[in-house]
Amino acid sequence: MGRFSLRRIQEVFAPKPEIQDRVDAQSYEALVQKIEDSLTSLSVQVDKLRVRYQNMLSRGKEYFERCIEALVARDGERAKMYAVEIAEIKRLADIVIRCCLVLEQIKVRLETILELKEVMGLMVPLTSIIGAVEKEVSLVVPEASKSLRELVESIEDFTSSSAYVETLQTGSVEVNKDAESILEEARRMAAEQVRKSFPEVPVLTEEERMVYSYIMKCGEELDVARCASELGLDVSQVKATIKNLQEKGLIEVLKAEAT
Repeated sequence: MGRFSLRRIQEVFAPKPEIQDRVDAQSYEALVQKIEDSLTSLSVQVDKLRVRYQNMLSRGKEYFERCIEALVARDGERAKMYAVEIAEIKRLADIVIRCCLVLEQIKVRLETILELKEVMGLMVPLTSIIGAVEKEVSLVVPEASKSLRELVESIEDFTSSSAYVETLQTGSVEVNKDAESILEEARRMAAEQVRKSFPEVPVLTEEERMVYSYIMKCGEELDVARCASELGLDVSQVKATIKNLQEKGLIEVLKAEAT
């Protein structure tokens, strides 16, 4: 799973020493405990999302194979049915992997907070990120959304004094840009991963259908000349068709080892 960097802006939001002195120690400890609880919950949810994504990959591959079988059998309606299901799986997979990426980044931020004990500088932009992604997360993992909402409420309670409000308002525009850049990067990475993992349902020409069907029947090794003869095609046509099938992700051509 890929990760992308979070721009640290604690310099903008780090409370002044005199403000920090006013922080109630008990409230601070309660917030730290909430961060630890949220980190544990997010770790569980990220693992669940990874498993869900793998299940979607398996289901997509199964439906892809069934769709190709239907295309070869000239069963257009059944092929269309599987193609529609594959498109829906890809849509949901994009949401799942995008949420997974963002939750992983929130985990990284929480781990940094616990390690460096720098609450305000890292926490404030985190609430903006959570607010932007919470609705989408709730569609996939409601448990994670609830945990994030509780974390945000704890942060808001901790920063409710007028002194903190004044500090937080200093760079609100910069916080929003930081959150949006993280979410946009997650969208880009998720779309790229889904594109690579889920092949597009191909449209087969008559020659491609014939050659693919022949390949499925003959097994792992293919005699190109014999295939051309039995299908009534030129050898060059068969070779070109095999190349097309390979480019469409339907077959894998291995070079024969020299003996």
